[in-house]
Formats: sequence, C-alpha cells, structure tokens
Amino acid sequence: MLRGAGVVAAIALVSGCTPQPVAGPDDWSLAPIPFRNSGSEAAPVGQPIDLASGMHVLSADGTGGFWTTSAGSWLHVGADGETLARFGAEPGDPLSQIGAMAPLSATELVVLQGDRVHVMPMVSVLDTSTMTMRDLPGDAVGDEGDFDYGDFEFGDVAVHDGDAIVVRYQPRPPDEYLDYEVLRIDLDSGARTLLHSGPVELDDAPGARPGVPPIGIDVDDAGRVYLATPSARIVLAADGTELSREPQVAEHPLVAVAPDGAALWWGGEPEQSDVQGVIVGGSSEAREAIEPRMHCADTASSDTLRRSDALRLSDAAGQHPLPFLCGANDAVWTGGSWVVATGGEGDGVLLRLAPPVGN
Repeated sequence: MLRGAGVVAAIALVSGCTPQPVAGPDDWSLAPIPFRNSGSEAAPVGQPIDLASGMHVLSADGTGGFWTTSAGSWLHVGADGETLARFGAEPGDPLSQIGAMAPLSATELVVLQGDRVHVMPMVSVLDTSTMTMRDLPGDAVGDEGDFDYGDFEFGDVAVHDGDAIVVRYQPRPPDEYLDYEVLRIDLDSGARTLLHSGPVELDDAPGARPGVPPIGIDVDDAGRVYLATPSARIVLAADGTELSREPQVAEHPLVAVAPDGAALWWGGEPEQSDVQGVIVGGSSEAREAIEPRMHCADTASSDTLRRSDALRLSDAAGQHPLPFLCGANDAVWTGGSWVVATGGEGDGVLLRLAPPVGN
C-alpha cells in the first residue's frame, strides 16, 4: 500500500470548484475517508490522500475511530478523522500476519494471526499503545482424538463482554470437507466454549481457493452472533441457539453489525431496489474508483470488480437489498456509521457508509 499510495500522494480532496453531490434525507451517503500517509509512525504528516491500495482487515478502535491493516501496512484513524498512526511492519513480523481483528478496549485489539503455512494460527491480544502481543494458549493437534486438527485455521473474530467469538475450521476426513466452529474464548484463561458448528462444502466459494471458504462474524450489543457463510446468513443467540437462517450463495461473505442489530451483509447476486446511494466528497480519483460499485446489477458480472457480492441490510423490519457498494473487502461499525474497505492496487478506498438521516 505504501508504494501505491506514493503515486497518488499529491491528490487534493476537493477538485477545484466542481459542485459536490449532497445526500438527501432518504439517501445512503458514501464518503471517502482521507488519511495522512507520510511522516513518523506516531506523527503522520503530509497531504491527505483517499485513494491507494485496498485494505482488507478492519476493526473499530473502541473510541469511534478504526484500525485497518493489510499485508503489514497499518493505519489508525480517529473519531474526528485525524490520522493517529501510519506505518508498515516488516515481513515476518507478527504484525504482518493479521487475518482478522476486533476491539477489546480503547487500547487493545483481539487479533487472529498465522496462516497455517508459515505460522501456527493463534488468537492474541494486541496492545495498540506498544504494538506488542499477548498470545493465548492454542489447541494442539490431536487433543481430542485422531481426527482433531487443533487450531487448523481461524476465519474471523468478534468480541462480546470481554470474550472473543471466533470462527475456527476443522477438516473432517474421510467423508466430509470441513466444519466451521463458533467458539467463545475467555481472553484471560484461554478456556473455550463451542457455541455452534456447521459444514463447509467443497464447492463453496471456489474463488477463495487455495484458501478455505471465508466466513464472516460479528456481534451486537445484546450478544447475538451474526454469521455470513458461503451458503447462509445466520443469526445466533448469545448461547449459540439458532434464531434465523437465510440462504445465499456468496464468494466473499461479510457481515458488519450496528449495536442495535442492524446488519450489513455482503453475499450473492444483486437485487433490484429503489434505494439510492450518493458519493459525498472525496477526490475525483476516489469517486471514480467507487463509481463501478454504485450500480451492482450492471457491473457484478463484468471484469470491473475484483469482488462482486451484493449488499443488503437486515433490521427489525426484515431484509432490504441495497443496489450499491458491492464487492467490499471488509466492513465495521464505528462512530455512528459503517466504515467499508474496497478495491485493491491503485483503486483502494476507505469510506464511511451512513444510512438515511430519517432512518
């Protein structure tokens, strides 16, 4: 990301006197997020940019801002939009191997590190004031019998009431492919409780190969667990009881939940909708990168997007397709709106996605 960002470091956030679109009271707004990309780790400086290589892991920071990382490139943006940290981790450093993260406190993140190829998958607590990690005890291979693969691989993580809620994969030879498990992990003792499990089929999310099919997870303030799998959108009670299940076919399923349980889900084909999204502010380059994701029914089957899973909202009133912002990398609720990471090399944008002011 640092190399790609250098190419666009001089981009101004407002292009002259060109009139900027304004979201109406019934519109969703999509606002590119600027950040400073140079200077020291603790004091980022320079002209803000809002277009670079795409980030792939997001977490709220516990105070209304967010952390994001991808391949060792780290960024911390505060609640007021200020760039609080910007740095790159060396290859092989644990900070370069983060697959998912979620906020434990204002100064701690629960992170999943390791890739099973080079490093044993591990649940850790990252102190963001020192950027040091405390690793939790792992599950060794064979603890529960001949077909126990231990911490074979982790998928995603959320935090509720001081515990980590983690997706873990387990191979199921000789007849099955994989199971996924939802574990509640005590972050002091490392003790684990199985909340839910289900099968992963061999033909699920073929675009993820050679990796395992992705499964997203999030938790609302009531402790309900939201699971986005390649085949379903699932909501569990805090004790693991299944509350709802909606089928889907998703290549890169994602879910990001507001405290009240309103959830954004990415997965499946776009549906027709009269809902409008408006790109608000940002550089012309950032708006141009977002634009192909504003009309998902027209672009989902083309080569325009690296990812094309459609977006929908679920809330107390039901399921609502949204026709914009397909193919997100990651998303998180923080500071009263969702932050969404999109794009890749040269067209990566972080943006705030806010619902209509009247809703």
